[in-house]
Amino acid sequence: MAVKSGKGNSGKASKATSEKKHVQETFSIADIEKLRNEIIESPKNYNKIVKLQTLLEKSIKDVDSLTSSSGLKVHRSLLFNLTKIYLYLVKQIVSKWLIAKYEGFQRCIFEIWNMTNDSDKLATLKLDGLEHLMNLLKQESKYMRPSDDESYFPSTTYRKIIFELLRSGVKSKILNDGTIDDYLLLEFQEYFNKYWDLKFYFFQEFPVVVKMIRDEDIEHYIAFSKLITLIKLEPLYETENKDEITEKSVFVYRVPENMVYSVNQLHINFEKSLISALNFPNLQKEEYLSILSILHKRIIPFFSDATKLMDFLTASYTLGIKSKDITMSILSLNGLWELMRVYNLDYPDFYKNLYAILTPDLLHLREKSRFFRLLDLFMSSTHLSASIVASFIKKLARLSLTAPPSGIVSIIPFIYNLIKKYNHTTCMLLIHSTTTNEEDLVYEDPFDENERDPSLTNAIDSSIWELETMINHYHPNVSSLVKIFQQHFTKYSYNMEDFLDWNYSKLIDAEMDKKLKGEVGLEFEKWNKMFDDEGYLQDYLY
Repeated sequence: MAVKSGKGNSGKASKATSEKKHVQETFSIADIEKLRNEIIESPKNYNKIVKLQTLLEKSIKDVDSLTSSSGLKVHRSLLFNLTKIYLYLVKQIVSKWLIAKYEGFQRCIFEIWNMTNDSDKLATLKLDGLEHLMNLLKQESKYMRPSDDESYFPSTTYRKIIFELLRSGVKSKILNDGTIDDYLLLEFQEYFNKYWDLKFYFFQEFPVVVKMIRDEDIEHYIAFSKLITLIKLEPLYETENKDEITEKSVFVYRVPENMVYSVNQLHINFEKSLISALNFPNLQKEEYLSILSILHKRIIPFFSDATKLMDFLTASYTLGIKSKDITMSILSLNGLWELMRVYNLDYPDFYKNLYAILTPDLLHLREKSRFFRLLDLFMSSTHLSASIVASFIKKLARLSLTAPPSGIVSIIPFIYNLIKKYNHTTCMLLIHSTTTNEEDLVYEDPFDENERDPSLTNAIDSSIWELETMINHYHPNVSSLVKIFQQHFTKYSYNMEDFLDWNYSKLIDAEMDKKLKGEVGLEFEKWNKMFDDEGYLQDYLY
């Protein structure tokens, strides 16, 4: 019985194999090329397109035949020769029948793009498909324009390519920085960066593509990550050389130069594209971060009205506070600062929101150094009131009580610079505030650490006694550094870069590598163990 069953299965398998072979043998590569030549030679043979296209449509439903070695050659030949046919016929496509076949061929390529098999052979077919579609796009621009004298860009076909390109792929390929590892997109990116017209029309069509994605209820994650990938690598153009845009290459035969080379129009298209992407429902925190990380270099300089990003930035800050993601809040404030500095955006709650980030957790994070760099930038304004500056000084001093040594090493020079470098001399009272012995008995620090508004904390009436306690800190770097406040303020401001990247590892290495003049004082008795009988702690209860 077992033998009989095996024979039956073998018969079925051989039948399926013979069907696949029949498809491949019926239409060999030579047959396909012969049909192509016949179709091109005479309009009477146009109906033979159906034979080739039907074969392609049926075969793409069988992934195994697509990715087998023999099948790959046949299918590459099918794609190549059908493309050759349509490249020839595109100047004659006037009948609805030919248009339908042409669009059907495009759909076949799009179906191949949407296959999720990871084989190298399928990847070859996908890349071939992109190359063929781009060749057809170029041919359309030549033969489908209203007249020989008119410029024309085939936007409809390009929109289809963008839509299918952005929706294809798998979510698992999205990387931590928000970009995506997608070979098809990387191939398209070469066209995108090389040809100015493809870049211009991409952003013109992108808002329409976003609407198509939303109308078809397609998840936005892949499309969003592909947009980030395209704009993250390099700027749209070199802003200092924008007059050279007219010298950039174009892909199609003749473009409407007055529009395509308009920087203002590009900015408008780019702005609409980014706003439409930011309006995707249910954006994830990682997507917010991917935009925020490239905002000031890749996005803001190319917006026609960058203040339209204000809602996104305030939403990012709020999400960062709610999710306790300080990095997101810092980056959103960095974007708001750029808008305030360059575009005179009025955002009165900026320093209030900045002050809210000063929490005990901050000095334990890897992003500590980045925050202090930005805080150094934000506090550089000479128009800040003494009460606000005093609040930041006092808050940082209070945080030092629970901060690790690496955090305190950043706080001390930062406070010194705030008092000296930016000439907030009123804040010197925080150092020289004194009380009598009688007042010390009933002294209460007037600083309200629970107040969220830095202008209302009463820090200016307090003192930074917290830093005085650091003189007795166990770590010698901290105790020696804080003594700068006991001296006259004649020292130049500190270079913060010398202190921002300190961590436990560097502090320990510095102590281990320190050259000593004499021997280190050690226990005069030697012990073989710490606990138990005859141990170092034998006389202690534990």
